[in-house]
Amino acid sequence: MSYRWLIALAACLLAAPGLSQATEWTIDHAGSRLGFEATQSGAAFDGEFEEFSAVMRFDPENLDQALFDVTVDVTSFDSSSSDRDSTVAGKEWFWFKRFPEARFVTTEFRALGGDRYEAVGDLTIKGIGRQIVLPFAWIIAGDQATMQGDVTLNRTDFKVGEGDWAKGKTVGLQVDVKVRLALKRS
Repeated sequence: MSYRWLIALAACLLAAPGLSQATEWTIDHAGSRLGFEATQSGAAFDGEFEEFSAVMRFDPENLDQALFDVTVDVTSFDSSSSDRDSTVAGKEWFWFKRFPEARFVTTEFRALGGDRYEAVGDLTIKGIGRQIVLPFAWIIAGDQATMQGDVTLNRTDFKVGEGDWAKGKTVGLQVDVKVRLALKRS
């Protein structure tokens, strides 16, 4: 077998549809937010996780090669209430000492039409993993992209707010997670 033939075969395989890699994206943290909305004593409040990182590979033409691998520093929880922020550090809530991070890793992407997609993946909080579906919009403009997605979680599925907190009387059970990312092509 000649080396030229082997090189030509390798080049064809790399250029074949479906074998190309999805585009790598880097988060511009200055223009991004990983936020949440919940209720306490019947009143809505919002906040954010200030520290998070991610491997983001996404190309609408190569969804089978796409990946979101997001790590959230849950100790960066900020709800603009020092009482609430210190309470969530405890064992009944996020238990920062034992579980300082949460993680979301995708397993599948689905096109919904236009710039709309769904990311199916495993979300792990406090060592408890659950499959979730994150609907999102992905808009590309040259070497920039924006991603916006919302998903509602039941916090007790992850044992966030155990004991008396698990009943939902003081703090609501539903948490709306709001992902707003500004991205740059890597």
